[in-house]
Amino acid sequence: MEPGLRAGQWLLFRRLAPRRAPARGDVVVFELPNEDEHRLKRVIGVPGDRLKAEDGLLFLNGERLAEPYLLGAPSIPGLDERWELILGAAEYFVMGDNRVRSADSRRFGPVRREAIGGRALARVWPPSAIGGVG
Repeated sequence: MEPGLRAGQWLLFRRLAPRRAPARGDVVVFELPNEDEHRLKRVIGVPGDRLKAEDGLLFLNGERLAEPYLLGAPSIPGLDERWELILGAAEYFVMGDNRVRSADSRRFGPVRREAIGGRALARVWPPSAIGGVG
């Protein structure tokens, strides 16, 4: 999740209530089927969204997606990645902020709502990193 979040930082999470859906831009923790570890990624697309990658850019419902949390890094590194999808009910498209090194929905597909356990609220350790998660 670099550059916004770094290895070794501790985060405060809030468990999602059954009726509270993750919002676009939330940093969420989830589990993939048949895996024992939790993953941390940013929600890019929510149910019903149309996502498209083309020419190094990411489009959401036909508009270029503004991603200030990437701190100037390209949305999709490399110009050869092209894909398009529409999310179904209870499906979320998640991506890491470090797009070059991120194993995310581009690799394992959309994440089901029931797999998402919570959203990050703040960085709480080390003291020099205390603050929001962007």
